[in-house]
Amino acid sequence: MNKEYEFGGGKGMPPAISKNFSNGVKVGNFVFTAGQAALNEKGELVGANDIKKQTHQTLKNIGGVLESLGATFNDVIKVTVWLKNFDDYQGMNEVYVKYFNEPRPVRACVRADLVPIFDDDLLVEIEATAVISG
Repeated sequence: MNKEYEFGGGKGMPPAISKNFSNGVKVGNFVFTAGQAALNEKGELVGANDIKKQTHQTLKNIGGVLESLGATFNDVIKVTVWLKNFDDYQGMNEVYVKYFNEPRPVRACVRADLVPIFDDDLLVEIEATAVISG
């Protein structure tokens, strides 16, 4: 089975954080993104301690991975969200609903200790699974 990978660093995308994984993979009509964080093209954290800014940047990055592999937000069927603090749920959700049309994909949202790569300022990580129609 052919696989197509997204390794990061594409136009408008943050660089790959690690060579140990790819940002996404396309297998057949399925696209799987790795967990994405609120990083800009320079690999810098966007919106330290601001859940709305971080959620927007994180979903922007997911959109870039999806696009690079031939998918869109409309193709997404499953999303997993990890929040450092569940007090941020409402703020995350306010941004999240702007990216997905109804009916929205199924979603799990869990509290997690996120990788402390930015002095503990990372508030959200999101991954998505998409199926490309056709």
